[in-house]
Parts: sequence; C-alpha cells; structure tokens
Amino acid sequence: MSDHHIQQIVVVGAGLTGVMTALALSHCGFGSPSVPAVTLIDRCNRTDAKTKAATRDHRTTTIHAAGMAMLDALGVWPLIAKNATPISRIKVAHGLPHHDWRYRRQRSEFFLDWQSDETPMAYVVGNQDLVDALYDQLALRPIVQITGHEVTGFDPGNDFAHLGFECRPNLKCQLVVACDGANSKLRNYASIPAFSEPHRQTAIIANLTSELAHENTAFQRFLPGGPMALMPHGARRVSLVWSLPKAEASRILTLDENEFAGLVLTTFGDKLGELKLDGPRLSWPLKPTITRKMTSHNLVLAGDASHAIHPLAGQGYNLALGDAAVLADCLAHANQRGLNAGHRSIRSEYITRRQLEVTAMAALTSGLNQLMSFQPTMARIAGAGMGFLNHSPLKTLLQKSAMGGQLTRANLLEGRLPQ
Repeated sequence: MSDHHIQQIVVVGAGLTGVMTALALSHCGFGSPSVPAVTLIDRCNRTDAKTKAATRDHRTTTIHAAGMAMLDALGVWPLIAKNATPISRIKVAHGLPHHDWRYRRQRSEFFLDWQSDETPMAYVVGNQDLVDALYDQLALRPIVQITGHEVTGFDPGNDFAHLGFECRPNLKCQLVVACDGANSKLRNYASIPAFSEPHRQTAIIANLTSELAHENTAFQRFLPGGPMALMPHGARRVSLVWSLPKAEASRILTLDENEFAGLVLTTFGDKLGELKLDGPRLSWPLKPTITRKMTSHNLVLAGDASHAIHPLAGQGYNLALGDAAVLADCLAHANQRGLNAGHRSIRSEYITRRQLEVTAMAALTSGLNQLMSFQPTMARIAGAGMGFLNHSPLKTLLQKSAMGGQLTRANLLEGRLPQ
C-alpha cells in the first residue's frame, strides 16, 4: 500500500454511531483547525439528492439521561430537544393482556412500574432528526469527510495502520475506529472473532398513533415469541419494536394496515385505546453479536461492530455513546502525556473502562430474551420474581442504571467535554 501523510484518527462508518463518534473524538485535543485530527469515511455520497431521499430513516432511538447530557455537550441536543419525547415512567407486563375487566380492576397487569418524578429517565428521538443534527454539528468541527468510498482492506502494520480503497489513494493512520455495524468488515479484516446467536427472531418496527395519551410511559410486554415495546414518540404517538419468531414476523408483515394495527392492539391491550399505523413497517433480523475483544493493533471497535445487543432494553445506541465518550477520554489522556493516537495505552484503558457495562448489558438482554421468549415455565417464575423486584431496593439501582452513567463514567456522559 502506498504511503501518504499520516492520519491521526480515522472513523470508518458514517451512520448514527460513526458520525457521533467522529464528533466526540474531535474534542480530544489532537490536531488543530488547520490540521484536523479526525477523518470520517462514509461509503455513501450523502450530498446526492436521490441518496438522501432513499435513506430517510423512520425509526426511533432511545437515549438515556447520561446520553442526553453527552449530546448536549456536543451541541447536538439543542437541535433535537423540541422533538424529543421524555420517558418518565416504565411499565413492564408478562404474557398476553387480560381482557376481563374484573381481573384488571383488582390488580395491574404491569408487574414492574418505575417512575421518575424529577428528571426523565430517557428520551425517544427520531433517527432522521438525530442524524441531521449530528451532521449539522459535524460541519462545524475540524473533521475531514471522505464520502462515496468503501474500505476494501486493512493492514494493522506496526507503527501505523493502512486502509485500502478501490478508487482512491490508501490511508496511513495511527488509529482506526470501526463503526461499520454488526457485520463489520473492519472486524473481519482484523480477524477479530465474534459470537452471534442464531437468527431465531425478527424485529418489526413501526410508528402508531394512539387514541389515549401515553403520559410519557414506555411499555414493554414479554410475550411467548418475544418482547413487544411501545415507546412514547410525540403526542399520542408511539414507536413499536416487536420481536417475533422469524416465520411469524414474515406472516405478520403481509397483513394490511388495519389488520396489523388490530393485531398490535389485541397483543398489547387497550391501555392506549385504539391504535393506527402511521408510516411504513420495517423489519430486521435479530442476531445479537459480541466480540471476544474490543480492540486489535491500531484498531478499536465501537457500537454494533463490537456489541450488537437485543433491542428489548433500548440500550444499543447508549452503549455506542458510552464507547465514544470513553474513547474520547482515553485519547485526551494520551494527548496530555504527549503520546500519539495509536499508543497501546489508549486501547488498554478503553477495554478496562468498557468491558463491565458491555458484558453486563449483552448478558442481561440476551439472557432475559432467552428466558422470557423460549422458556415458558421459567418465564412464569421470572415474571413472579419481577413482581417482588418492584418492591425491593434493587428497583432504585436498576432505575439509575436505566438513566446511564452508572457502570461507565466519562466526561461526556456527565455533560463535560473530554479533559
């Protein structure tokens, strides 16, 4: 591979995780306005009008309170705050709804009921709002953007890594950050082993309007085939994420709009009154994946490239925010000591500070889904146990964890730029 001037930090992948990571790392002290330290590689050409129209994202993302503080510090939150819906309450149920009003008058179906009266636990934002705001802020930072080119080779090298391309000069860099998703090519090029669960479930995503107000409540119902979540997103509007056995998901996607909305209502219950589909239905295969290691020589994995978890807790993007916040701190510490961006101490500190939360969240989400979706007897016992949890001190700890910043501490997650 040919040698060109050395890039300090190259972020590969320009989705929600990659753009956010590039933005965060531009604050870690390397480079200058005239010599940017961060380069972002986007295989798409997003300036093309057709590409923009085709890639419009109707999905939503849940961002916990610590993530909101981070996006605020990066200047992103003020651009999306007016369209963000706060979550101040979480209700969890097990099994199909009871349609007997006498049963429901005696006891609530929602065995877990968490409420935060002071500050919201999390927020639901539209992906399109978020990506637009991230790109607006990106344009204000000293970041080089390479668009319309895909990485076709990675050589970790010794002092520097080399990134290869088909139709542009290769890049020589101190640190490569792979944000190229669950099927990461960079991870494969670096021969980092990943463990994936078999594709047994498919997630159906849709937006619906509701007859009754959601009162800023996030609902989750554990069902025999997989969990159903309804997240508040706008006034009398909710975002659905429904995990189902893949054959059943394929069948349900063939229903017309009214049949689909009716099935969601029957399965979720009438807590929100009548539900109507609002926009397209989307689906994606669920194959939770975690890597054996988060780094390799001159390479760091972040976001889904490192850990693609089950969506039942809505924590996937929050883990990516934690990755970027910690890596920004690690780079800032190295810069203060006069080290370059590829120094091994950065990767070592990153692993130490990320391993606990990533491992815990991956185990919790996959374990809970396996238990509740595929072990009916154990699911009933677990459901009863969660009822006790609702009245235990552990409930407070779990609520704090849902708000973020408990298992991972970083400047950005506390609302400060890296120091």
